[in-house]
Amino acid sequence: MIALLVALLGIAHAGVTLVPTPVEDPGHKGLVRWFEALSRGGVARAIQYGDSTIAADGFTRTVRDRLTTRFGDAGPGFVTASFDGRWHKRSDIESSKSGEWSLKTILLGGAGGRYGLGGIVGIAPGGASVTARAVKAETAQAMKHLEVWYQAGAGYGTFWAKTDDKEVARQSAVAAATEDRRFVLDVPGGFTTVKFGAAGGPVPFYGVVLETGTPGATWEALGVVGVGSKSFTTFAKDKLADQVALRKPDLIVVMLGGNEAGYPILVGNGGAGYTPIFQGALDVIRAGAPQASCLVVSPLDQGFVDEADGVAKSRPGMTNLVARQREVALASGCAFWSTWAAMGGKGSAITWASARGIGTGDYVHVTAKGLELLGNALADSLLSSYDSWKAGK
Repeated sequence: MIALLVALLGIAHAGVTLVPTPVEDPGHKGLVRWFEALSRGGVARAIQYGDSTIAADGFTRTVRDRLTTRFGDAGPGFVTASFDGRWHKRSDIESSKSGEWSLKTILLGGAGGRYGLGGIVGIAPGGASVTARAVKAETAQAMKHLEVWYQAGAGYGTFWAKTDDKEVARQSAVAAATEDRRFVLDVPGGFTTVKFGAAGGPVPFYGVVLETGTPGATWEALGVVGVGSKSFTTFAKDKLADQVALRKPDLIVVMLGGNEAGYPILVGNGGAGYTPIFQGALDVIRAGAPQASCLVVSPLDQGFVDEADGVAKSRPGMTNLVARQREVALASGCAFWSTWAAMGGKGSAITWASARGIGTGDYVHVTAKGLELLGNALADSLLSSYDSWKAGK
């Protein structure tokens, strides 16, 4: 009886109620390739695109921890080379930079259509470098597989890399025409620290792959603060597919829309005008690995303060935004999970904003604790769906 009441009424925590929300995936068709990868016992790689909700890694860290606890820890996977908390950060990576790096992102453009896998390119001038290591529970984690993704072109310098202070690569990044490159190295004995940089001239870096060399899962957060669907169709459409294909993900997760909730086009006609906007972004992101599993995750509910009366109100387009994303996801063969529904649906942003330790007061974001609650809710739904698939299989 108690279990039934929990399922029906949700789980109350710190003044908010999480509503049990299953992943919508008829016949498990949207997630089956990822489920197969998880069940094989090798490495099951998931990459998640999104905005500020995942850029600080609170939501994604929680999902990652749940998956690696269940299936094994394959390492951080791909980590965007910005190493700059203003745009993106990873809780499982410690890093330090030297030199005056510059950054180009798919939010602001300026990188000629090449933003790597994660939507951010970090340009290291000659003499600049970054040192990074994977950490788990504040302890350095040994890695056995390394990749450094970078760009070559006219006027560039030399790329170099070290593992545990041992130089393992020094290659010219000069090319007649701009091209994307990748350095790959397996270190059977393992390493804990990687350092890479530029010499003699600038080198643009996209990111680094760090894996343990053991079976398990990755959940690779590719968030960029401020991005929306149009960021991908405007700046990333030409070269992103090549980068996604290179990573060979088993699952692609798309969590956009947080910066689109105020679009006037969402209010009338059921928000039908939003459909091609979101569809375009989903198509661009999936183009490099159309065979991979696909999951669309809706944005958080949002509210705003009405200047006319100073009262917090629900954004009028949120219901339509979530409905259109669900429609696009299922029509595209993707699974769908509604963060909005898990929060409580329409108006829940106002409730969450007033909850101590959960809300930030801006009716748009939630605290790290709030993100942890939502991350666990998604993990619960994914693991439940996996168990159902495995039982049926």
